[in-house]
Amino acid sequence: MTATTLSTDDVERARSACAQVYFPHRLRVLHDHRHFRMHLSAVSTGPVAAGVLSYAGEVVIETAELETGYEVNVPLDGPLRTSSGDREVCATPTCAALYRPDARARLHGWAGGGRLFGLKIERDALEAHLGALLGRPVRSPVALAPSLDLTTAGGRQWWWLAQTVAELAAAPDGLVANPLVLRPLTQGLVAALLLTAQHPDRDALDAAPPRPGSAAVRRAAAAVEERPDHPWTPADLARHVGLSVRGLHDGFARQLGVTPMGLVRDVRLGRAHADLLAADPATTSVAAVASRWGFAHFGRFADAHRRRYGEHPSATLRR
Repeated sequence: MTATTLSTDDVERARSACAQVYFPHRLRVLHDHRHFRMHLSAVSTGPVAAGVLSYAGEVVIETAELETGYEVNVPLDGPLRTSSGDREVCATPTCAALYRPDARARLHGWAGGGRLFGLKIERDALEAHLGALLGRPVRSPVALAPSLDLTTAGGRQWWWLAQTVAELAAAPDGLVANPLVLRPLTQGLVAALLLTAQHPDRDALDAAPPRPGSAAVRRAAAAVEERPDHPWTPADLARHVGLSVRGLHDGFARQLGVTPMGLVRDVRLGRAHADLLAADPATTSVAAVASRWGFAHFGRFADAHRRRYGEHPSATLRR
């Protein structure tokens, strides 16, 4: 992960820093340059970059075609005039603006200051994940609608998830640095966007998937048992056994009564329990074992351990 924090009154330095996190662009200051100021706090993690950007004074940001990624922008303090190609949007704290890699972007605002939450998703990652959900390759840019209503149930949940992932990723030495935690979080964020935003494949995603055979589900479950320390995601498991992500979820629900990530957590909980039994409490902590197996929330780990084994993990460690 790479963190970027910068406050500057230098226009070129501001442009360069934002370009490194997001996309190359031209920055025009529409007020007295002596009063210019920009603040950026962002983190880049795998295929996702997220952060908060603010300017003191009115500016215009213009890009060429984004090419390498998709972008979601949410102004936190007021409206922002923006466009992706010829599609204009008035983004607000309850309406996100979405940008495609095959279109130019333009943002015009900050006359009264204000903050902007920006999320970049690498093009290859988003299109690969859509392909995993559909069970077929995606060979062209996804024609995302230009806006996303954050007041709907799906919009609110996606917005909460985006802010949560950004907050966790920005925490120094946080558990999200563990690949067992990071990859499912970022892939979940991408999947949630594809299942919430409007695009030509939404109907296909909403339709019932073909039912998978039991052999494929058994192979997926066996892969988790054999490699519980791999940072599995539903997309990884689906690809491993030749299913779509939706087909994998359907097969797990029908045949195992659990989600793919539910099985991953169950298997890792068993391995964590075994590690606690074998560990020396003088040199090992419960938190270290939980972290090793990708449990980001210690309280939930302890509750799950108690439900399954009838005792707090610290009691298991002291045996």
